[in-house]
Amino acid sequence: MKMLPRQQTAQQQQTQCKNLDFRKRQIDTLKVFNDNVVEVTEQEEYCIHFETSGRTLVLTVQLGVNFPNERPKIVISPTVQHHWVNAATGEVETAPGLLNYSPHSDLGRVVQAIIREFERFPPPIVNSGSPINIPTRAGNANATATPTSIAAKSLDSSNENSPLDSSKSCKLNESSLPNLSTLSLDELKQLDSDPQFFDDFIEEMSVVQHLNEELDSMINQVEIISRENESKETHLVELKRKLSDDVTALKNLGEKCDQLNKKYLKKSEEYAPQHIRVNNCYFLYTLNSAYLVYHGSLENSERNN
Repeated sequence: MKMLPRQQTAQQQQTQCKNLDFRKRQIDTLKVFNDNVVEVTEQEEYCIHFETSGRTLVLTVQLGVNFPNERPKIVISPTVQHHWVNAATGEVETAPGLLNYSPHSDLGRVVQAIIREFERFPPPIVNSGSPINIPTRAGNANATATPTSIAAKSLDSSNENSPLDSSKSCKLNESSLPNLSTLSLDELKQLDSDPQFFDDFIEEMSVVQHLNEELDSMINQVEIISRENESKETHLVELKRKLSDDVTALKNLGEKCDQLNKKYLKKSEEYAPQHIRVNNCYFLYTLNSAYLVYHGSLENSERNN
């Protein structure tokens, strides 16, 4: 009864060590798949700064006590307008990697996918009241930028995207939707009311066209790979048939080898030196017996004569 608590303690320690190793591996993936990773609190909080459309954003990754059994908390600063982000808290909540998160997910890939989304589709900033402060730790090889320079960039980008500055806001809209600047007021109203006109406008956007080109390229690659697989199918079937024939031939050779081996063992016993000596002795004995019988018969016949 006294040993039970000790056994439980040992099991708990083993589980904690396992979780700690898994936690370290997840943090390693964060540093492998992402640049500019800054450690704020060891094994608990990390910051990754990146640039999108001339602005500097920061993702703060917070690892709870139960991580990796529970998903990490990821907050973007400054808060941006995006369907993945909670506008009130700045927390990234509905990214696919977080929604499908499991203990076997790679933390680094989850964060990398979020950063790529914001880089490809720069979101507008919701709150821009203060510059971004990125903590640094001495000796951290991943912290390649200084806090002063990052804060300065953040301040500039915050001022550019302030709701009070309409000219800067127009520049942001033009960079995100450059075709809007060429539309008249009537066309803008039609864009808002006519779904077909809206769909056509979206299709003509450079970002959408680029995505369509990538999609077409991927479809072509899939078709090429599919044709290659079909062309190799006949060859694979032929190889499979040949392999089956070789296996059958090998099986027959094995059976023949067993038969020859039995014959060899039998002949080896017959022609063994000691076996030959016994056979010779038996032959001489038989010859001598026949010779004695012959001489006895010869003497009897002479006596009778």
